[in-house]
Amino acid sequence: MENHHLREFLAHLEEGLREEARELFKPESFDREQYIFIDQDEATHLYLVEEGTVEANIVHGDGKLFILGFLYPGGVFGEGALYEDGIYSYSAVAREPTHTWRISWDDLQWLVSRDPLFALHLMRIVVAKLDQAYYKDRCIAGEKVEKRIACVLLKMVDEIGISDKCGLVIDTPLTNRDLAGLVGSTEETVSRIMSRLKKEGIMAADGKMLVVRDKEALLAYFDGI
Repeated sequence: MENHHLREFLAHLEEGLREEARELFKPESFDREQYIFIDQDEATHLYLVEEGTVEANIVHGDGKLFILGFLYPGGVFGEGALYEDGIYSYSAVAREPTHTWRISWDDLQWLVSRDPLFALHLMRIVVAKLDQAYYKDRCIAGEKVEKRIACVLLKMVDEIGISDKCGLVIDTPLTNRDLAGLVGSTEETVSRIMSRLKKEGIMAADGKMLVVRDKEALLAYFDGI
């Protein structure tokens, strides 16, 4: 397995600790739709995505799926392992063949005790993810489904949008089921709204990828609802 993102992560450690720390991270691979851990499992490891995409989700008692977000290469998840006797507050599942690095709670504690600045880096990661969660909650709370969808699409374009001749490609397969899970709606409602956005030339599909053809129009659509 390549270790480009692991090297970037360890670059926040004191140089003298990096080689020893590298041995504490164990590689793990997952097939598409394979669960990495499940909501309420004991949080034993922190994970770093090296390749692939991980979906963080919660399934409610009625079976309805709510997608909290996606983790891309370089992303960290499993934050419950950052405190003793923690549990995972969501499930993590590979959306495609995915390679990760994992480190146990005990080894993580040893690392942060040796390098307080690394502990600060981990805290910043958690705070950034918390801030993103607040942004999403603010975005969808009490809003019409149309506005929720536009907000999520704009956020994903800013995070992983890639420019090409057709517009801004959201660089991960994204289905109506995914959007419904992200905004707390139904696939039927999302399908209707996405059809409208495509008909108006704001959105398009490129295979399994969504393309924002006109970001300004999507912003205007968001602001106009």
